[in-house]
Amino acid sequence: MSEQPSLFPNDSSPLPDVPTLAANVALSVLKFSSGQVSPAQKRFNQLLRQTETLASKIEAVRALADSNRPLFSQILTPLEQQRTALMRDMALWLGERLKRKGLTARQQDCAREILCDIAASLAMAGDASMQELHDAHSDESLEEQEKAEAARMKMFMEGMLGEEIGDDEAAFDTLDELMRASMAKMQAQASAEQEVHAQRQNKRKKSATQLKAEAEAQDANGALRTLYRQLASALHPDRETDPHEQLRKTALMKEANAAYERRDLLALLHLQMRADLVDGEQVANLAKEKLAAMTALLKERVNVLRRELFQIEQLTKEEFDLPIYSPLSAASIKRHLVESERDLREEIAMMQHDLQQVQDDKNLKRWLRQQQQDSLDKQVIFAMDHMDDIDYF
Repeated sequence: MSEQPSLFPNDSSPLPDVPTLAANVALSVLKFSSGQVSPAQKRFNQLLRQTETLASKIEAVRALADSNRPLFSQILTPLEQQRTALMRDMALWLGERLKRKGLTARQQDCAREILCDIAASLAMAGDASMQELHDAHSDESLEEQEKAEAARMKMFMEGMLGEEIGDDEAAFDTLDELMRASMAKMQAQASAEQEVHAQRQNKRKKSATQLKAEAEAQDANGALRTLYRQLASALHPDRETDPHEQLRKTALMKEANAAYERRDLLALLHLQMRADLVDGEQVANLAKEKLAAMTALLKERVNVLRRELFQIEQLTKEEFDLPIYSPLSAASIKRHLVESERDLREEIAMMQHDLQQVQDDKNLKRWLRQQQQDSLDKQVIFAMDHMDDIDYF
């Protein structure tokens, strides 16, 4: 069984860098403030403020996660390791007890079910010995279970998409493989639909608004290319003979490449100022001359930053196991840390008590009966909760 990947693996691609307010001098230079400001200039200023606010929020979320990550690891990791060790001890003890006589068939079935549940959970976390223990006591191996689940999910996804995924029933051994193939199929369908829509749109006569938007987009692309080419020409490290200056230009060129790739107007303008290609007055004049194009680029950047903010907030909530729709703040993270520590300590104490109790056969049988009853109670609650969702006519 493959180990479940961590939320932020070391080789994962980081979110694009967001220029900090201290470094982004272009923000203040670009703002229209003197004389009478037109509606278009007011909109431009508004977009500048939005980029500033969104960039600040993204940095704040990163700082919040960075400051709390060590504390979570320091407090919760030892407790989680202790819980895992206790789960492992219980699974191994039940495995040894099932080798001996003295339990009824029903009690043996209950013990095997508990053992397999614990071992499967640990195997999903990468414990190969627990996978072996599970498979030794289960009618169906974990690999077989995953293949069966992938086959069931394949049928569901094919019904939803209206076409087959893969060539045959044995195409996917894991849910991960199936989900990747399903996403590729959905993306292909979406691309095909977009192409059909675009073809239909091209056949229609474009409105004045559409023509204006296309012209602005072309101007925006042209403005970006111009800024980038100026930087590339001035910063090309191969044209520099001084070693220190060559290193500086190499670093700036890397920043320029990244900024151009993410279509970050402000970062390119700031790099031009750092490279002494333009001064504040020239940047301000550029905003006046290319107002529509730069407004389009800023609008695009605001949308990108909004998506990045949403993404990093959701990833941070997942990392700290916060409810998806709960507010993200230092207080909510601290509160969740306190609750998680308390819950883990209570769970560990209960597991220690259970492990001690099952050493005696009389207590073991009583414990197995209680586990069976708890399982039945959960099934009844689950069924009643789902009955509330059924509409009766």
